Amino acid sequence: MTETGFGVAPDQALQPLAVPAVGSPTTYDGNEQTVRNGPAVMGDVHGPVTNNNYYGPLDGEAEGTIAKPRFREGPYPPEEVVDRLRDFVEPPSYTLCEEILRGRRALLLRGESGSGTSTAAFALLRDATRNGRIVGLDSSTDLTGWTPSSAGGYVVHGIVPEVGERLDEVALNQLTDQLGDKDAYLVVIIERTIALPRAIAPWCRPHIAPSPRDVAEARLKGMADAGTLSPEQLRGAVSSLDSPAFKEYLAAGRSPVAGVDVAEELREVATNRRTPGAAADNLRIGTAEEAGTLLTAVCRNVDDLALTATIALLEEQDRSVVERFAARLRPLLAARLTQSPTAKVSDDLLGRDIGERLATVRARLLPRTAEMSRGHRYWNEPVVFRGKHLAEQVLRRLWLDYEGLSAVLVDWMKALPYEPGVDRAAGRRIGQVLCLASGSDVLRQLDGFAESPRSWQRRLAAHALGEVVQDTVLSAAVRAQLRQWSRLKKTEPRCTVAETCAGSLGLALPEFALSLLNTVLDGKGTPVEEEVHKAVSAALGVLLTEDTNRERIVRQLTTWLAEPPSTARHTYAVRALQGLCDAGFPAIKRAGIRRTTLADLFADSWESLVPLVLAALDDDQLHDTMTNGLAAVEASLGPDDRPRMEDFLGVMLRASGGSRGLRRLLFARLRDRSAAPAGESAR
Repeated sequence: MTETGFGVAPDQALQPLAVPAVGSPTTYDGNEQTVRNGPAVMGDVHGPVTNNNYYGPLDGEAEGTIAKPRFREGPYPPEEVVDRLRDFVEPPSYTLCEEILRGRRALLLRGESGSGTSTAAFALLRDATRNGRIVGLDSSTDLTGWTPSSAGGYVVHGIVPEVGERLDEVALNQLTDQLGDKDAYLVVIIERTIALPRAIAPWCRPHIAPSPRDVAEARLKGMADAGTLSPEQLRGAVSSLDSPAFKEYLAAGRSPVAGVDVAEELREVATNRRTPGAAADNLRIGTAEEAGTLLTAVCRNVDDLALTATIALLEEQDRSVVERFAARLRPLLAARLTQSPTAKVSDDLLGRDIGERLATVRARLLPRTAEMSRGHRYWNEPVVFRGKHLAEQVLRRLWLDYEGLSAVLVDWMKALPYEPGVDRAAGRRIGQVLCLASGSDVLRQLDGFAESPRSWQRRLAAHALGEVVQDTVLSAAVRAQLRQWSRLKKTEPRCTVAETCAGSLGLALPEFALSLLNTVLDGKGTPVEEEVHKAVSAALGVLLTEDTNRERIVRQLTTWLAEPPSTARHTYAVRALQGLCDAGFPAIKRAGIRRTTLADLFADSWESLVPLVLAALDDDQLHDTMTNGLAAVEASLGPDDRPRMEDFLGVMLRASGGSRGLRRLLFARLRDRSAAPAGESAR
């Protein structure tokens, strides 16, 4: 018999793993039972049993779905590309851009934000590559030294000026050749304000936005295709596009977003949820001019101004939340009375009812809906402005145009109690405003939230940064800020970094996110703080929602497991592996995150697991856990898939290099095989 380097014959080594025994649920001796999941009931049961399992967020825990990023570095999921182009309307510049891209394989597409430039870029790459994969590149990528790795489409959103300055005729000709060698295509989106050499004009074309009316009609037809509009409703909605109110809104000069807005309003009209007049007003009132008019009307009344500011920041929150938070804002605004002696506080002890107050600030209540939070259902009555975009326009004016008011709003938010959804709503709205701000310290207003001991405020900062990082100008500043926070000794800023990675930023920049998490866990020999552990787990849980990130995370866990046992990274990796092998990872409960098990990773790509499993088997804290985990994986395989485990063990055996842990596993398998009954052994 030929022996392996471990002294075990190959035909004996690769035997089925023994599944650890679980106590019988019908055994009552000693009043004990083993339950992996769910409730345990002993003895006789008479009558119904109610089991209330709570999986909702507790106070301060995150809830809400994960926001998908608009731009990515790395491959775009195919379904995301399909969704972006579902109602695509070819712009007037499309044909010429398509000719340049097919002929030169590289296109410098100049356009303005909100004009549909990125959508056109995706459509061009989809058609050129015949639905091949599309990969996003970092806006700071030096295209003079970049080469495509494989066939497909590549897109750069908002190239930075210093990179644009290096693009010349020689560099683009060389790039064209390299793209041709790989059968690849590249579209670079460039802001109109960035100067480019005249010599590269043959590669450049301006994006001309499609007509808002065409966009509206395409969006309505897409709704009909999706079944949300009947053919009759579609005909009525399309005919309404030429009515005076909507025709005026779709007039020349507006961006394609106007067409999307009109289509959404007409859908509400077609389904009898809104009258045509209310829909037209909803579009007309949501302008910057109307926001200025509203602020002029409320600026001398503390109650009205507080309510206006609260709705602007927390639109679509329940009326009870809006009322309580507005009441907390009133004294902060009243402190500005010394600067505005003509402002007044109402002396009416009863005050106006909520309907009258909302009408004064051009807001209204939406119909009640039943929501789930904190483990129970409750009624939610959202508050919204009557103008579709009035909230963002009002907050923009309040935050940017009035001296000191943004600081008042920040101090107010810091003192607020937690309410479900406030972190997400306020964070995203603040992030959108910061994208319009100027100055080198634009992110400084988030410091107080990022350093807060309250987890919901740290998540508020994370949501805001997730919005700002999508801005091509401010993206570098966000990355620098996150790197700085990730290196601090204080727990709170490092938690904020991890929470930022647990959102759209992590999905958009997975490699950067893992680099940040690596620094966050640099505890320099100290244990992992529980808050940091939870935040890092949330970030990895979000990354695991997309299959393309799984191999990255497996490699990262392997690296952390190789750290000395006393380090925070090693400690974290041990806990993460224990979760993967037991009930799933991450253990936290958060909307949008599903637990991943070792069996999931094995089914996805067992080859990538080899280094991680070997490292776990060699770790004294993890050996038994990993052994049991592999046994559970093998037990879950069907007869046709069992050879995959044998292949996996064979690859590990060849790659082990004398692994002590693998030797223990193989000897245990040999003992189990020898101890098994003859019939079982034969199987």
